[in-house]
Amino acid sequence: MTNIIGIGSRAAGLSTYLATLAYHQKHQVKSKKVLSCQVTPMNENTKQLSEQAENILKEQVMLQAGKLYHSFCEHPLYSFTITLEIKGLFWAKNTEEVSFAIYDMPDSLLRDIREFSSSHSFYNDLFSNIGGYFLPIDGTSHRKDEVYAKSLEKFTTDLTQRNPQGCPIAFTVTKCDLSELWVNRDDPRGLVQRRFPKMYEILENWTQEDKGKVEYFTTSSFGVFGKYCEPNSIIQSESGRAFAVIRNTKEWQPFGLIEPLYWLCTGKML
Repeated sequence: MTNIIGIGSRAAGLSTYLATLAYHQKHQVKSKKVLSCQVTPMNENTKQLSEQAENILKEQVMLQAGKLYHSFCEHPLYSFTITLEIKGLFWAKNTEEVSFAIYDMPDSLLRDIREFSSSHSFYNDLFSNIGGYFLPIDGTSHRKDEVYAKSLEKFTTDLTQRNPQGCPIAFTVTKCDLSELWVNRDDPRGLVQRRFPKMYEILENWTQEDKGKVEYFTTSSFGVFGKYCEPNSIIQSESGRAFAVIRNTKEWQPFGLIEPLYWLCTGKML
């Protein structure tokens, strides 16, 4: 079981991502070698999250944003098993299973990391017994690249001090059903380099110094639909905060959810 922490940017949709992962039993994977992909919620929290996805997302309302608790262990922990049927030689089929548990942290955490001191017990827990970090970044938040880069620089520096052997980071651009992001969904590294150059530079410098591993991914919890690949999301506003909800529940086909988690668990790309 790989322990993962999800640390996203504001409005990146980490909770929605996890709810979508829990709700859909079968997921699409871009790799042609993967014949099928099954996701199974493993603990009670995750099963309840699957029910929330059906009752909340399908009613076109937003999941409640997570809050920052005093104790790290109070944050929701969801566990999953991903079962892949992979094409082998000739007509052979191989089955592979990966299991992981992921903490759903509030979307203010990445921004607020700069405010934590090294002696803060909550902050230290972010680096304890962790197999990898899932960093979902709102693809439309490129204007905050410099702000997030400063937090990311502190985080990678502290991560190196606490884990000199390195720890993988899956930098994942979300909301890639939007047309401005959809066209670059197959070039995640290039998309990050162009849209988030400061964060990209920090991560690349960190990896080049052999302090850790980074891979880049694109994803959408809602996907696209129709002949012209229309975004399957609607942007709404509430109390001055913009958020996305699903547009067409009958054509709910998320993409890119499995690849970053599989890489964090195995170190291999699909």
